[in-house]
Amino acid sequence: MVPIRKILLTALCLLVLLGLDYLGFLEGMNNYFYDLSFRLRGPEKPLEKILIAAIDEKTLSRLGPWPLQRAWYASLLKKMKAADIVAFDIVLAETSPDDPLLAEAMKRSAPVVLPILINEDLSIEYPSRTFSAPLAGHVHVERGIDGVAREVYHTLYFQGRRLPSFASVIYELAEKRSFPRRAPFGEHSNEKAILQENLMRVNYSGGPGTIPRLPVFDIVQGAYPESYFRGKIVLVGITAMGLVDSVTTPYAESRMGTSGVEVQANIVNNLLLANAIRVVPLAGSWLIDIPLALLLYICFFRLNERNSVLLLIAALLLFSLFTFLAFSIWHIWNPPAATMISFLVLLMLAYLFKLHAAAVSLGATYAAILPHLRNERGKEKADYGREGLSGILSPRGIQQQALVLHDLAHQLIFEKELSDRILLSDLFGVAVFDPEGRLILANRDIHRLCAENAVSLDDRDRFIADLANHVLEKDVGSPAFEQWLQMAAITVSLSRPEMRYLKVDLSLLSVAEKMYSLFILSDITKVKEVELLKGQIVSIVSHELRTPMANIQGFSELLVGSLEGDLKQYAGIVLEESERLTRFINTFLDINRIEEGRERIEKNPVLVSDLLRHVQAEMQPTAKSKAIELRVEAPAEGTPVLLDRNLIEQALLNLIENAIKYSPPDREVILRVSERFDSVIIDVADRGYGIRDEDQSRIFDKFYRANVECAEDVKGSGLGLAFVKQAVEAQGGQVTVQSTFGEGSTFSLIFPKSAPEQA
Repeated sequence: MVPIRKILLTALCLLVLLGLDYLGFLEGMNNYFYDLSFRLRGPEKPLEKILIAAIDEKTLSRLGPWPLQRAWYASLLKKMKAADIVAFDIVLAETSPDDPLLAEAMKRSAPVVLPILINEDLSIEYPSRTFSAPLAGHVHVERGIDGVAREVYHTLYFQGRRLPSFASVIYELAEKRSFPRRAPFGEHSNEKAILQENLMRVNYSGGPGTIPRLPVFDIVQGAYPESYFRGKIVLVGITAMGLVDSVTTPYAESRMGTSGVEVQANIVNNLLLANAIRVVPLAGSWLIDIPLALLLYICFFRLNERNSVLLLIAALLLFSLFTFLAFSIWHIWNPPAATMISFLVLLMLAYLFKLHAAAVSLGATYAAILPHLRNERGKEKADYGREGLSGILSPRGIQQQALVLHDLAHQLIFEKELSDRILLSDLFGVAVFDPEGRLILANRDIHRLCAENAVSLDDRDRFIADLANHVLEKDVGSPAFEQWLQMAAITVSLSRPEMRYLKVDLSLLSVAEKMYSLFILSDITKVKEVELLKGQIVSIVSHELRTPMANIQGFSELLVGSLEGDLKQYAGIVLEESERLTRFINTFLDINRIEEGRERIEKNPVLVSDLLRHVQAEMQPTAKSKAIELRVEAPAEGTPVLLDRNLIEQALLNLIENAIKYSPPDREVILRVSERFDSVIIDVADRGYGIRDEDQSRIFDKFYRANVECAEDVKGSGLGLAFVKQAVEAQGGQVTVQSTFGEGSTFSLIFPKSAPEQA
């Protein structure tokens, strides 16, 4: 998928999520986590100076049914006259015969606060005028859409009047200072509109009963001395079950209500302790959450699906823990629903993008494989998977792709069966031994050959020892398994049931981190056919590798230019290795083309001295990087030689690169040209590590690398010298080498002055 589309789709999803959060669709989830945080935190100790004088069941049974005679309130005030503040969370709007008595008690007691109500008909219900305009405040709390009281507005503006909250009036009396109130914005002429300011989130100390309750009956009867109430703030209210509507709080797991007076006591406790819950504004929450979500999004693309899910779980747990700690320690609430949902949405988006890329890759892979299958059925489905994710999500998309993959599986099974039939047929003798040397697989041909020629097949070492008696090569010494692994070619002759010459190929197979020994005995007369088939397969595979290698090289170049630090170093390693693998593939294909006669040789007169100076200039930076002097010794003029300049230049570059790699620093490499009466000789001489005598006969073999302990870190494919030999001999020349181990090597390219005509 085009990157701009990914960005736009991601931005769209985040905008939709933020819009839902802004419109309140996630409020239910946020409220659940908010209430759960209270219950996980548990109760906190409120101020000891706050008490509740509770009109509970005991009080009603002893002092009479509700409403209580106000004479009892007068008695209550007399018993608590040492208190700092007494607040009645009881509406005293209507008059009663006991009002004069209560009014007199109010004058002689601590400051008294009475409640104000706004009725359903939008009329304000004040305390009775009998009480000489006492301090009063509204007792309304805000309930959420789920009925839970979490907030309170400390200032209401209604019908031109400012109504302070019940708790803020108590706060002003206790702290002897004004409560900071905000004025309403603008002017409002609607008499029925209630303007609310000074919003506060209530930080409940706990569930019902957290703030100490004293039955009114016990106080009136003198169960508590007058000194007990000194310095206290006492809120008088109803706690008897079923008498008044209770308020649901975050602590009400079973939806058991909390009395209104206890809610007011919690609000007063918050104001005095300055520990109300502070809510992170929506914009501030987004500024925190969006970068965190995008960082996770990037990680989701870098990790596989399993690790992405584990990262998501860890992120959700850590974010929940941080949210809870901020709530319980600092009393800060950051609504987590949008953030948690964004984590999930971005994980699904990353997975869908990966699924789309996998679908496209699967289709491209199927299209690349299909032409190479021998079975012609189903090739009309070559465009399978090109639509990517849209193809999967289309009607019957999954079923259609499953059918195509099923068809591909059948064709691959066909290819495997065909290969197995060829491998285990009479064309080959095949034996596989496990790491302990026991036989685990052998075809009937090798069983028959071994039985008729008295060769043991039960044990690998005995099998090698018996075959050693029939080996034709004279340089095969003791029949050791390690020695046979190093042999380039082993030919045996078996006389029964008829004389037959077989080539023995030995290799190791790594399966489940164990090494298995594979022996293949092939008839010499059919080797060429097998090599041709192998060459075709290698050519196809190598060509298929070129395009992805070019992509890897290109993208790694971009990454090297755009990254910094360790990531840039890693990208540089990828670039270096991709370039090395590309050179390996190209060299290997060049060798195959030359061997098969498909390389077009274009000979033209070449002045060798000019060619040497050209390659000297090209390799000079590499030589300088290793402090090696690259010198040319050639006459100013010479006899031009008919050569394919490109092939010889590539061969010389390979020889010079080897000379530099296998030479210690501060040495020299000499490019020399000399003439004989019938030939021109180009020497590449170095004073490097040299080549052992036993390796010199094999250094031109493909994939063979001489073992040089002092140059173990030198990378190579073992194809450079094989290419040099093929390129030179294809033009009628020859390659020789003279080397002394530890002193240096000289490679000579010898070309006739009058080159023979090419066939």
